[in-house]
Amino acid sequence: MNRRAIKLVPLALVIATMGALLAPAVATADPISDKQAEAADLEAQINTNAEKLSALNEQINSAQNELARANEAIATADALVAAAQAKTKELRSEVARRAASVYTQSGSTSGVEELDSQNAQDLSTRQKYSSLAAQRDNQIVNQLARAKEQVAVRKADAEQARQTAQDQSDAIQTQKDKLDAGQADLVKLQSKVTGELAGLVQKAEEERQAREAAAAKVQYDLDRANAAAATAASSASSGGVPSATPPPTSGSVSAVLAYAYAQLGKPYCYAGVGPECYDCSGLTMQAWAQAGVMMSHGSFDQLASFPSVSMDQLQPGDLVFWDGHVGIYVGDGSVLHAPHSGTVIQITQIWPGVIGAVRPR
Repeated sequence: MNRRAIKLVPLALVIATMGALLAPAVATADPISDKQAEAADLEAQINTNAEKLSALNEQINSAQNELARANEAIATADALVAAAQAKTKELRSEVARRAASVYTQSGSTSGVEELDSQNAQDLSTRQKYSSLAAQRDNQIVNQLARAKEQVAVRKADAEQARQTAQDQSDAIQTQKDKLDAGQADLVKLQSKVTGELAGLVQKAEEERQAREAAAAKVQYDLDRANAAAATAASSASSGGVPSATPPPTSGSVSAVLAYAYAQLGKPYCYAGVGPECYDCSGLTMQAWAQAGVMMSHGSFDQLASFPSVSMDQLQPGDLVFWDGHVGIYVGDGSVLHAPHSGTVIQITQIWPGVIGAVRPR
């Protein structure tokens, strides 16, 4: 049987795919590159061992064939020896029978006086024939004996060949067993290294995402700070509270804006819903509660809860959203909102990054 060692599927595609995620992660590039090199080296070793195992399988096949031929030669020699032994025994019995017959015939007369010239001649003829036959039988027996000896030599040679083939097969099998064990260890190590590589890649990706999120937060805060700078002067004379008044509106929106303007200058606090401090969605939730409109405490839920309105159609009281932030539109491109920890409720110009606007009703 021609068994071929199966190579493992190359890791090149997996490694390349993982590597594509790593370009921005300078801090983790070296460990991942080292782990990729280790994985590639293990793959090369596994494939090399697979080729060696394939060659050893072929050598074992050849040794087994030699062993089979030697066993066949031994069986043939045993059969020839057995046949020679049987034939020799048969011939020896025939020689003995003939000798006994000649002896019996030669001693059948009661005495010399009974022999006449004809009987003496017949007896001589029989004795000569018997002697020639015996000689011929003895020659055949001797030939059979020599043949048996020759076959015995052939059997001994075949047994030696069998032993040689068996020793060779055992030696190759020992090599193969050691290589199989080493191959199994390499496969386990490869699995471990692959898992470690995947872990490093996942960590690098998480670090990359964290860096991008931090950068986005910095940019977000910068944009808001720039927008707030335009109205900073207006709050200086009143301890941080803008002197603006709500724009003229009608109906329920008036109550919303009146409440929102009354909160100007109060501090931002996480999850705050007033009356001492607010977060962005807590302020919008409480302001619109003055008009009898209930909404969830969360900017994403508020964005999804009401009809959308385009930015060029904004009206005072509409809610304007950024990623994770919301403010109340108060006209003139401005919003009233609770920015973040360390700030107070204030009015600022709308800054870039708006993701939508809604009109609660």
